[in-house]
Amino acid sequence: MKKIISIIAVSSFIISLMACGSYFIPQDWYDQTLAYYEEGFGSGWKNERDDLRITDEMKDESIEFGYMLKDLDGDGADELLIGIIDDSDETKFTDIYIWHRDIGAFRIMSGGEGYYMYLCDSDIIREDSWYGSATKTQYMRYDSKDNSFLIVDGGSKPKKCELTSFRSGAR
Repeated sequence: MKKIISIIAVSSFIISLMACGSYFIPQDWYDQTLAYYEEGFGSGWKNERDDLRITDEMKDESIEFGYMLKDLDGDGADELLIGIIDDSDETKFTDIYIWHRDIGAFRIMSGGEGYYMYLCDSDIIREDSWYGSATKTQYMRYDSKDNSFLIVDGGSKPKKCELTSFRSGAR
């Protein structure tokens, strides 16, 4: 009897550890979003949806866009970052998607045309926005527990990131 109780207790403990702080994230959650962008860049955005505003910059065929998957908060789930592929020393990101535990794939940040995000060391996001000639800069860290980006003090210089081009169809 003690052995059965021990097995039940250990099993319950393991199951509770597996569920603790976690939630179901489909392995292919970003595939639909990537397919939308791939089709959009390939068709001149004839597939544009009302719920996903695409900037004029993304419709400019002279600018190459790509993506990367990166676990920004160490929870084991990748976030999807979409940015510009160019020769600059830092990658400009225009869109960041997360898996929101309540509503699924969600574009939590969208930029471009006067609003960009950059990835810095320690996965801190620098956000730059322009209002006329004034630039506002803030630094944020993603927190999956609250499905939010928390404002943090400072950060390092933005870095260059390797993006997979939507034009290459490398996925």
